[in-house]
Amino acid sequence: MEFWKALLGLLTKVRIGPPLIVASILAGLAVHAFVPARHTTDVSLVLAMPVNGGTIPNDKTKQGLTNPFLSFNDALKTGASIVILSMNTQDVWTELGAPKDGPTDIVIDDGRSNPNVLDINGPYIYIQVTSDSPGRATSVLMAARQRVADELAEWQRALGAPPNTFITSTDIVPPSVPEADESLKWQAGIGAGLLVLVLGMGLAYALVIRRPARPVKQPAEPDEPVPPAAAKAEEPEEPSEPEAADEDSSATVEFPAYRGEDLSPVPGPRKAGQDDGEG
Repeated sequence: MEFWKALLGLLTKVRIGPPLIVASILAGLAVHAFVPARHTTDVSLVLAMPVNGGTIPNDKTKQGLTNPFLSFNDALKTGASIVILSMNTQDVWTELGAPKDGPTDIVIDDGRSNPNVLDINGPYIYIQVTSDSPGRATSVLMAARQRVADELAEWQRALGAPPNTFITSTDIVPPSVPEADESLKWQAGIGAGLLVLVLGMGLAYALVIRRPARPVKQPAEPDEPVPPAAAKAEEPEEPSEPEAADEDSSATVEFPAYRGEDLSPVPGPRKAGQDDGEG
């Protein structure tokens, strides 16, 4: 959590966030302009049987000559599959102008890669070419289209089929005009922009982490605390003021309690004469 907070803090800094965002946008636009668009074109073919069928009658033998390709069950579909297999090799692609690891890609199948084909049970041959140049895409497509016709004729000739019974390929959808696909350009541009943003944020975060922290001025340490008892002992005792006598209070004298005992008689005063005679 602290890591993401630090990144958000870096993005909000004026000297880091806005320049980094602008740099990532410029990098994405530059890559988008540099990467070429991909152009795609395709053609759909179907195999067709000759009008007179696959057999030519022989007047001498009264037996017909049959096209071996048409002797299979689902003959046309089988012929299309043979041609497709023979063309899906790297050597043929290189001859057509789509070498390995090159800018041109080629697809040859029975239509399963074409979303517009609902039923692939027919004798279809679908060719799609994608290249960085519309002219190159068109040239490779036309070469592949002609190669299908040549392969089909060569196979039938190798099997000894009469030329009048040759199966032919016909366009059901003519070659399309190359269409530009910029999805790769946008993907490359967005990826470059995100890469610059991530690398920039990582570099800024690393610099912030490695930067030495500023020393914090510590407050002056106070003297050692004095125990309360010692502090109290060191304080001089203030002389206590005499308590003022209460003006209303009167002096009281305590007398012994009388217990009811007989008091001893107090001798009376002696006469002077008597005292002197006796003396």
